[in-house]
Amino acid sequence: MKWTNFSIKTFNSLLSSLWRLWFFMVFLIVFIIFIPALYFFTRIYRNQKIVCKITRKWSQLTLFFSGIFLKINYEKKLNVNETYIICPNHISTIDIPVILAAFKIPVIFMAKQEYSKIPIFGWFYKYNTVQVNRENRKDAYKAFVNASEKLDLGLNVCIFPEGGVPPPDVKLRRFKNGPFKLSAEKNIKIVPVTMPNNKKHFPWSYFQGRPGVLNIEVHEPIGVQELEKFDVKNLNTTTYNIIFDKLTEYES
Repeated sequence: MKWTNFSIKTFNSLLSSLWRLWFFMVFLIVFIIFIPALYFFTRIYRNQKIVCKITRKWSQLTLFFSGIFLKINYEKKLNVNETYIICPNHISTIDIPVILAAFKIPVIFMAKQEYSKIPIFGWFYKYNTVQVNRENRKDAYKAFVNASEKLDLGLNVCIFPEGGVPPPDVKLRRFKNGPFKLSAEKNIKIVPVTMPNNKKHFPWSYFQGRPGVLNIEVHEPIGVQELEKFDVKNLNTTTYNIIFDKLTEYES
């Protein structure tokens, strides 16, 4: 019996590893196909809204050919004429392509600068994200100034308010105040997003994961003006509670 259980576990790990290798290959192939267009609209005729459309298609194709399908629920339809700060929970490396594929509006990310060191991909990443070094407070401040400028250009900025992926035993880490201060300063609404099963289908362990349907809950946009208590801390807490409650609902 022990040998049988071991064999099944090993077989499942092998299948998961092969599937994740396939995912990476699809991601890379689609990226190579889009390199000319990405280069043109990044370097020659700079237009970040068009780059956002390309990255959305890149993400959609990667997910589709990897057997990942999105089930998106909008509590309220987003106004395409407004800009938003998108705040999802962060649980997997697949979170970024999922957000890009799910939203029809142009979205750029505030993300760690380490990815810019990846050959070729890193060059594109450097020019089309808001990079941040969370260990350097001065650099983090510059990142939010940069994010503010992107919002002025009509781009929607996605910021993971947890500041990174929490440990496996933590459902939702306490949020940092950065995106909520930016929301108050720019008078731009926060869009809370709950991704309850990304970790189940694409965990950090390479030997786990599988294709399937991912649920995306896009909650109603909120701003400090709409809260009974008009401050950044309350906006932070309200956003946190919305996502935490939805994650708990999926667990029950």
